[in-house]
Amino acid sequence: MKTEKAFAKNIYWMPEQIFDKFKEDIRKTDFKLSSVMKTPCETLKASGKKVRYATPQVFNRLCPRQGSWYRESNKAGQILVVSEEKLSGQYGRYLNASISESDFVPDRLPSSNELEKLIKSDAYRNQRPDEWEAPGVKDSVMFKILFSLTGFWGWGDNLKSHWLNQRSNHANFLAKKYTAEIDGESVPYSVTGNDGVCSSCVEFFNIIGQDSRKMVHACPGSITFANVKRNTYYDVNPIRYIALQEIV
Repeated sequence: MKTEKAFAKNIYWMPEQIFDKFKEDIRKTDFKLSSVMKTPCETLKASGKKVRYATPQVFNRLCPRQGSWYRESNKAGQILVVSEEKLSGQYGRYLNASISESDFVPDRLPSSNELEKLIKSDAYRNQRPDEWEAPGVKDSVMFKILFSLTGFWGWGDNLKSHWLNQRSNHANFLAKKYTAEIDGESVPYSVTGNDGVCSSCVEFFNIIGQDSRKMVHACPGSITFANVKRNTYYDVNPIRYIALQEIV
């Protein structure tokens, strides 16, 4: 009987010039490099020797409003590269985070009143992009169609009913109000189920809270396009240092 391989990915962020050299060098190895076209979360399909990458333009396509987190971060303009196996040599220095499947379950999730307080926190209000806070009709229609067809939302669900949840999930990774003690560290976590998460790529790819470990629920989009699991927390662990032997 075939055993399912544990989910584990390595997240790299490379400046454009470095990535151009990386493309040349990887052709000389047994790794296979391919781009994603719709959403950055598709890079999570990287497996074995198959490495996937997303250019800055990908953050503007299917989820342009959500991509504002990337465009206003210190990673803006860089190339996202995801590999199941660690990259060796000079490219080891661009390793930014690791993602692995976790058995974490929070003791509780915050109430609506607590979520309201969370989105009023200075940490969220001072760091969230203005564009993120301005969903339009296109967002509402796209969310309703996609999330209804994929079974995340019921008949009465819509963007308005989940807007508080979507904002508060990002807010908690900035304000770190709701955390769990893991390995002696206070780790923030997603504060709703998958149906209330939007753009988990912001956490998966360590765009916000870049120095903080995170327990992340996938958004319906990443479950649809990247085949990650429902009702599962993913452990996003920033790389705080790189071993000297990995740097040439």
